[in-house]
Amino acid sequence: MRKILNILLLTLTLSALLALCGYYVYQHFTDNISDVELSISRNNEKGFVDDIATRQVIMNICDTINNNQIYMIPIDSLRDVLAANPWTTNVEASINLKGVLDVDIEECNPVMRVYNINNKSIYIDKDGGIYPENRNYTPHLLIASGHAKFPVDKLGNVNDSVYADTDLPELYEIMMSVLSDDYARNCVKQVYVDRNKNYIFSLNNTDIFVIFGDGNNADDKLFKMRHFLKKMLGNPEIDNYTSINLNFSNQVVCTKKK
Repeated sequence: MRKILNILLLTLTLSALLALCGYYVYQHFTDNISDVELSISRNNEKGFVDDIATRQVIMNICDTINNNQIYMIPIDSLRDVLAANPWTTNVEASINLKGVLDVDIEECNPVMRVYNINNKSIYIDKDGGIYPENRNYTPHLLIASGHAKFPVDKLGNVNDSVYADTDLPELYEIMMSVLSDDYARNCVKQVYVDRNKNYIFSLNNTDIFVIFGDGNNADDKLFKMRHFLKKMLGNPEIDNYTSINLNFSNQVVCTKKK
C-alpha cells in the first residue's frame, strides 16, 4: 500500500511540474516582446550594414506594434531577410527568457577593393569572398585598378568558375601576397594592372613606382623590394629614381629621372 502511495505521490508531483512548465511556456510565448537588441559584429564603429535601417527592417518584419506577442514573431523569416543583405555573413536571432528579441549580425570584413577596366569595383575578404560597392561606406583598404577584366555582378568567391578566365584570381593572389608581408602591407598603397597584365605598385611617402611584373615569384620580388627600400631609407639618392624594377634575377633595376 505504501509503495502505491509513493507512486501516486511521484505521479502527482511530476504532473504538477509538467503543468507548471507548461504554464510558464504558455506565458512566455503569449507575453509581449519587451525590447529589441541589435548587435553588429565588425571591426569599426561604422560599417556596410546600416544600424538604423536594419533596426527598421526588424520592426517591419516583426510588426512589433501589432504582433508583439512572442509566438507571432516570424524568427525564421527575419533571419532570411537579414541574411540576404550582401554585406552580411551570418545572422542569429532569438527571443530570450526576458522577452527580448536578440539579433546578432556578422558583417563582412574585406581586406581589398578592386576596380575593373570599366571602373566598377568590388570588395574581397581574405578568403576570397566578394562583396559589392556601398555608397554609404568606404573603408580604407589596399586598392587595385587599371586594365583588369572581371564582372562585378556575380559576387560569390574569386575561386568560383565564373572568374576562372578573368584577371581577378591572379590579382587577388598578388594583393594577398602584399597584405601577408608586414613590410609590403605598410608601404604599398595601390596596385595597378597595365595593358600587358603586369602589376605596378605605388607606395606611401614616395613617388617611386615599383614594377612588379607578372604574378610569378611574388615572394622573391617582395623580398627584393623590402631589401632595396630599407637599404635606401634616408638616402637622398632615392629621390633621383622614378621606378624600380623587380623582374631581374638577384637584382633591382632602377630608372633615373631624366
